[in-house]
Amino acid sequence: MHSPQLKYHSPAELFEPTGPWSILAEAGPLVFLAGLRGLDPATSRLLDDPLERTRQIFINMQLAARSVGLDLNAVMRLTVFVTDMKAHRPLVNQVQREFWGDGPYPPRTIVEVSGLNQDDFVEVEATLYRPA
Repeated sequence: MHSPQLKYHSPAELFEPTGPWSILAEAGPLVFLAGLRGLDPATSRLLDDPLERTRQIFINMQLAARSVGLDLNAVMRLTVFVTDMKAHRPLVNQVQREFWGDGPYPPRTIVEVSGLNQDDFVEVEATLYRPA
């Protein structure tokens, strides 16, 4: 069970979760996004092109934020998981510049891991803040 102040949901604009989890959790002014990957919401399939797949992660993040009345300016923290730091960190950096321009950029941690769901190479989770 969870507290009435804690809300879980998965926006209809996105893909269905691939297991027993929700895409969003709202707790007071904070919104937590589960690790998002480059899944096309229309097909629930990973995009093939590495740059497009990475870009789709941030598009999905935008869609999730909009579903609770926020946008990417509300992102206060990112955690990025990659399977190859040298190959994939530059893609994440490029896409973040596309979405946040010259900044300011949210704080970010990027971690190299041995594997991700569906043999993916990048996953990003975020915490958003909803001002009172």
